[in-house]
Amino acid sequence: MEVDLFPASDFDGWAGTYDQDVLDETRFPFTGYQAALQAVLRLAEPQPGMRVLDIGTGTANLAALFLARGCEVWGTDFSAEMLAAARRKLPQAHFLLADVRNGWPAGLPPVFERIVSAYTFHHFDLGQKVSLITGLAEHLASDGRLVIVDIAFPHRAGMARVRQTVGAAWEDEYYWLADETIPALRQAGLEVAFTPVSACAGVFGMEKR
Repeated sequence: MEVDLFPASDFDGWAGTYDQDVLDETRFPFTGYQAALQAVLRLAEPQPGMRVLDIGTGTANLAALFLARGCEVWGTDFSAEMLAAARRKLPQAHFLLADVRNGWPAGLPPVFERIVSAYTFHHFDLGQKVSLITGLAEHLASDGRLVIVDIAFPHRAGMARVRQTVGAAWEDEYYWLADETIPALRQAGLEVAFTPVSACAGVFGMEKR
């Protein structure tokens, strides 16, 4: 039986302090956290009435920005405690308990103008990233856009430099390497652009060809 390296129970236990932790921007990997969320908003270019899905919504910090722009906001997460915090924060939004690895959940509308995510996909290796993202892209409207911000580096050498700087705070996870991820996503049929937003984060904008 394969061991789940990132069980929902870990995130249930984190829900109570998550907002406090991510707003401490002196700590890796949340340097530039608020700027990273704003970068997603800018690239997504939301319009009032747009249907937006936030994958791995956590406590709904990213979802809140789209709700404030008049969007119809949906969010999924596999942590019940994170979703409880999200519902308290955004009672007007729609939240579903679901694991992105298990396919499109029942109860979720089939099409969205925007699908977004923040600090979720670094839990998946490159093959999983590509598979999950291309699956999500199938649920975009014809002029839809997928925007993901996460722990990301332009290349392996850049990641090594940050790792050396961070020292003991570093954790080995499946961080994005733009020079490896972009070709794989393009080969899967997506147009992709990458923009760094801090020393350890970047935003990926994607559309179907």
